[in-house]
Amino acid sequence: MIKALVFGGTSEGRKLCEIGAHCGVPIIYSVATEAGARAVEALPLVEVRIGRLGVDQMAELLFENVPAQVYDATHPYAEEASRNIALACRRANIPLVRIVRESVKERACIYFDNMDDLIDWLKGEPGGIFVTTGSSSARVFVGLPQYQQRVWLRVLPCINSLSHCLALGYGPDKLICMQGPFSEELNRAMFKATGARILVTKDSGRTGGFPEKIRAAKSLGMLTAVLAKPNDRGGVSVEIACRHIARLGL
Repeated sequence: MIKALVFGGTSEGRKLCEIGAHCGVPIIYSVATEAGARAVEALPLVEVRIGRLGVDQMAELLFENVPAQVYDATHPYAEEASRNIALACRRANIPLVRIVRESVKERACIYFDNMDDLIDWLKGEPGGIFVTTGSSSARVFVGLPQYQQRVWLRVLPCINSLSHCLALGYGPDKLICMQGPFSEELNRAMFKATGARILVTKDSGRTGGFPEKIRAAKSLGMLTAVLAKPNDRGGVSVEIACRHIARLGL
């Protein structure tokens, strides 16, 4: 009997699975890509489901398995996924716990509330651009002048991300397919190798290696543009969520 369904693909999702497996909690772990599944593949009692789900598919998964609890441990910028999870849980009448990642504000950064404003700003700035916002936002940078020469993308090492970026016209020499988070030293080496003047990133918090990216960029004299987190929709820390899922094993 499945006791918990975790929507993840993040470090928070991995932690929930680790605690749940240790406490004897049978879990379904739903992730969008294979990259998000690798960290939990060896855990006992964890059944991994790979693939992007719409609200109807999520609801079907809930009705089929009837977990006692659902956890939304998706990326803090995955607004559509979080909305769909909440809708599916209401439809299936199953309680939901959403995990909120702590923000890290850096005074040395330029913050933007939306991608349109960030792109408008970039159009007035010269030099190379190192983008760490993921393959899902790769399309918007196509609107920049000379994007094929100016923009480097760091994306997850999965075939879908790579194929998507190549189809948009990015050259293989402008794509870095690696899974983070990364140390300050590794970030600095990547930034320096490209010669980029600007870093574009999200506030992925300490868990997502945000401070390390900022320090690396600052050490090289780069400008850092940050796409601010969506408005907080409420939730709990991963520490509280881990204590919560552990109790399901009692």
